[in-house]
Amino acid sequence: MNKENEHAIADPRLSFGDGSSHPKMRFAAFASLKNRDFRWYWFGMLASFNAMQMQVVARGWLVYTMTNSPLALGLVSAGFGIPMLLFSLYGGAIADRVEKRNLLLVTRSGMSLVSLIVTILITTKMIALWHLMLASVLSGAFMSFYMPARQAFVMELVGKKTLLNAIAMNSMALNICRIASPALAGVLIKVIGIPGVYWLITISSGLVVFTIWMIPRGKPMSVRANVPLLSDVVDGLRYVRSNSIILALLLIGIVPILTAMPYQLLMPVFAKTVFKAGETGFGLLMSAVGVGALTGSTLIASLGNFQHKGMLSFAVGIVFGICLILFSLSGSLLLAAVFLIFVGGGSSMYMTLNSTLIMSNTPETLIGRVMSINMMTFGLMPLAMLPAGALAEIIGAPYTVCAGGVLLTLFLALVTVFQPRVWRLK
Repeated sequence: MNKENEHAIADPRLSFGDGSSHPKMRFAAFASLKNRDFRWYWFGMLASFNAMQMQVVARGWLVYTMTNSPLALGLVSAGFGIPMLLFSLYGGAIADRVEKRNLLLVTRSGMSLVSLIVTILITTKMIALWHLMLASVLSGAFMSFYMPARQAFVMELVGKKTLLNAIAMNSMALNICRIASPALAGVLIKVIGIPGVYWLITISSGLVVFTIWMIPRGKPMSVRANVPLLSDVVDGLRYVRSNSIILALLLIGIVPILTAMPYQLLMPVFAKTVFKAGETGFGLLMSAVGVGALTGSTLIASLGNFQHKGMLSFAVGIVFGICLILFSLSGSLLLAAVFLIFVGGGSSMYMTLNSTLIMSNTPETLIGRVMSINMMTFGLMPLAMLPAGALAEIIGAPYTVCAGGVLLTLFLALVTVFQPRVWRLK
């Protein structure tokens, strides 16, 4: 890390990490962008999230056009999630051994190469379903090593004082792309076709590599070549098992993925069957979630390194669960959209605070391994959608979503009873 960034963290006039703001700095929500290296990192995240969101739309449209099969959509999606479950722990162990910046360069370059090959196959009309499935598996494998390093790299760039702001800024970038990128991809498919959209996705992926390259090399890592990689993985698991606070925080992050987040899968059902509003209603519901999430991440970013993060995490988690219940029981489309704004905001703030608390309470030498466990939720998400879809077939989408909201709210209440220290974390 260069001297400019060290001073940006150490100088209280620039860091804004103690909860106060410099009188000349009006935009406290962007405090972490004062750090030159984090600026490059954040622009890279913006390009990365844009590529990811555009690919979800373009790939889904391509697969369904090729096969007319919902099963094929599920297989391609599962191809991404399975490697995340299998390799994330090893990715975290490697992130704790090597320079994170270099690991990010290698893995992101690999994902860009996969994207380029798929784009060429689409452009030359040689693409087949197995190509897309293989590309999904390879991307998931690279992501298993990329994501733990990416999360841990934030701490290395900004330090603990501006960590919450930096993570919230990443959430802000994601939520901007959640709102804009799918709509942009949908329009561009009509204008320049699937090949043209895939070329834009590949260019965005290449930009991520460039932004990582612009960040100077970090501090040297301790060499652990004589220690088996599996031993590092086991050490990480032992640490989580022995630390009740970290274990509770990881569970608090995973439970919403399994119980509450599957509501996203059922949004088309609400739009088409429950509210009978078609594509327009679907767009309104999705936009409401995106607007709420962007508002929530912006609010968290503007708070600085405030006290009582655990207490606020509990409060927004309860809002998330209760508003999900109210959404599921809504009698009108507009009322449902209002509740979804709070669902999006609550979930965004909840996840941001949870990641911050995990990282700030984990020793720096173990952050990669601990965050790799947290990142495995991305592999669990596609799998969690399957039982939710099956349950919705039996009891209906509204009752399925309502049950998820109830389970999340009850879980948070139980944590309050059995692990009250979590909510007292600062």
